[in-house]
Amino acid sequence: MAIWARMILAVLAGTLPAAPVLAVKPPAEAACAPLAAVPALRDAGVTALSMQPEGGRCVVEATAANGKALLRQQQMLHVLAQHACAAPAEVTVDHAQLSLQLRLPKHCAARSSRDLFAGEGIPWMQPRGVSPRYPPEAMQQGLSGRSQLKALIDARGGVAAVIVETSSGYALLDEAAVEELRGWHFIRADAKSTVPELTLVRVPMRYELVE
Repeated sequence: MAIWARMILAVLAGTLPAAPVLAVKPPAEAACAPLAAVPALRDAGVTALSMQPEGGRCVVEATAANGKALLRQQQMLHVLAQHACAAPAEVTVDHAQLSLQLRLPKHCAARSSRDLFAGEGIPWMQPRGVSPRYPPEAMQQGLSGRSQLKALIDARGGVAAVIVETSSGYALLDEAAVEELRGWHFIRADAKSTVPELTLVRVPMRYELVE
């Protein structure tokens, strides 16, 4: 225990300027056009992510290396589908196989000719005075690293969904970073700007133990 007493905890967190996600060119099948941005929003723990039209609907399938990554991807897809289609998607999760299938509504109300994230994006600032907590277990094991996260921020500054874009190398740190970010409430840097319904923000979380 004496060695830990001599260590100083340093946790650095910050956000890059918010930016809209531009939908890539819609696929030939219009059913999947509303989720054209999905490939860019794949969690680092998701081993496969695909989408294809089926019976007039878009079907998204994902498999993951662990349950936490699958849940993060599921939440991200749920928010995107709800936003794009103005209706919930049908989701089937196979916990044994660590996989899921999401089916968009048959009559998706998405404006596929427009960007999935409406508006030009605004600079969101992280909440003032936040002090991310270093997981005690990670501290005991001497773990340190940097998790790069992607978060969807709603019009009120709340965090609608989070994925791990680049892992720190330790699931313990990644999961701690995600849980921390989910509790944040972002602040508008420009109160006069137009607020899009969803904005994508990259958030680096770095955990360091310094002697």
